[in-house]
Amino acid sequence: MTQPPALHPAPRPPFATPEAAEEGFYAAFAAIDPAAMAEVWAEDPDTLCIHPGGGLLQGKAAVMQSWMEIFSAAQPPTIEVELISARTQGDLAVRVLLESIRPSGGPAETASRVLTTHVFRLLDGSWYLVQHHASLPLRAGPQGGDPERRLH
Repeated sequence: MTQPPALHPAPRPPFATPEAAEEGFYAAFAAIDPAAMAEVWAEDPDTLCIHPGGGLLQGKAAVMQSWMEIFSAAQPPTIEVELISARTQGDLAVRVLLESIRPSGGPAETASRVLTTHVFRLLDGSWYLVQHHASLPLRAGPQGGDPERRLH
């Protein structure tokens, strides 16, 4: 797992790579910084976000309103991410990560683990987040090969 992004100031656009934009996202999230979070998201009507257990939010205004609500009652979390998959082709990049999110200073075993998919797009020379989809927190369950394991 990587170091928590809260240790570094949020990068600002232009984001030269999808990784830089993603670093900006996590730095803004860890710092509870709505202005930095807004800089990561594309100004595009097709921008969308699905928070864990939430519905579809479409358009930057709706997405940013959701982050404002999340940040309004939050304390800065500790966030660690593990890259699972990354693919960049042309002006699109898709990245799948495992997030471990816990209260700042909280023990690692209290972390919520969430699978997240990010889609970034290169617009006007900078990479921006256009889609964020996060699963419900993962729970320990049956291991592969267990006949009781259900996917859906």
